[in-house]
Amino acid sequence: MRFVVLRGDILEAVQKVQYSASGKGIMPILSGVKIECEEGRLVVSATDLESYTVSQCTASVEEAGSCVVNLKTLQDYLRDSGAEKLSMTYLGNELEIEGGKSNIRLFTMPVEDFPQQPTVDIAVVEGLDAKSFFSAVHKVSKAASRDDKRPTLTGVFMEIREDLIRLVSTDSYRLALEEIRGGFAVREEGEYIIPATALVNLARAAGKDGSLEVKRDENRGQLRFDVNGIINVIRQIEGKFPKYGQFIPEETRILIEADRKELIEALKRISLISSTVKMSARPGILILEGESRDVGEGKEEVETVHQGEEINIAFNASFLEDGLQALEGEKALIGVNESLKPGMLKEKEENGFRYVIMPIRL
Repeated sequence: MRFVVLRGDILEAVQKVQYSASGKGIMPILSGVKIECEEGRLVVSATDLESYTVSQCTASVEEAGSCVVNLKTLQDYLRDSGAEKLSMTYLGNELEIEGGKSNIRLFTMPVEDFPQQPTVDIAVVEGLDAKSFFSAVHKVSKAASRDDKRPTLTGVFMEIREDLIRLVSTDSYRLALEEIRGGFAVREEGEYIIPATALVNLARAAGKDGSLEVKRDENRGQLRFDVNGIINVIRQIEGKFPKYGQFIPEETRILIEADRKELIEALKRISLISSTVKMSARPGILILEGESRDVGEGKEEVETVHQGEEINIAFNASFLEDGLQALEGEKALIGVNESLKPGMLKEKEENGFRYVIMPIRL
């Protein structure tokens, strides 16, 4: 195997697949990146068995072939190299890289030990706007659980209907929901639980532009996302997602409208004092308070447009900030009914995003 490639091109290709490589060391081959060169291009692949990502770039190929090298070592070298072009040659069990005045040899791993790309080719969704989808992923992923003891809650529940894609996540203390309507073709309806971390990593690698296609395998155990030259296959989480609809308030009697950035800044300052923020909503003003025996106490006032009765309610400050950060636009709406019933955040401009958060008993 021998080829010449622009350093920037191969670095970008490796960076796109980096999130699928495993650094846990259980199987050394999973820490590697597979490099295949054929007519005019390189194909790079990485997997941790839960996800499998493939990217590519152009190259001048003198001799076709393939090898597997440690992804992190290769990536670090490519990032620090000052050469514009690199010549790579695979001989024996080494990959030699020459560029400018630099020459290194990296030990390789057996290509035959690297897992094969899964076959996932049944069309589910076509022509989905990547920006809309990954924006939805960003919004809802914050509410996914980090507790591996409850695996279904570490995922994003994706419902696909004829003219609707709904993404939902919850850790049982909060719930985020976003809907994408129209502008895509649904080839098959279905429901899937996708690891939130894998979707966030795909969003990082893929960028914001382009069109997204979704496919599944025969057993509905894996989904494939094709976007911007990246193929990303993700293994689904088995189990049943909670019936989330019952946790979303149908209406809220009390509505508080505030400047979103001002509210976030005030909340951050209160968070320095306490992880719990006490909120007192009055006509025209929202008072945020926090106190701690070890740190002290703090108080912030934010001007609001208030509809409904006065109320005192408390939330986890970090959870509340996550919801506000997920909103778009200048204004944030907080809807509540009672001090011990869920509150709901949404944007002033009506759309499909909802963020439900459980209160804390004072």
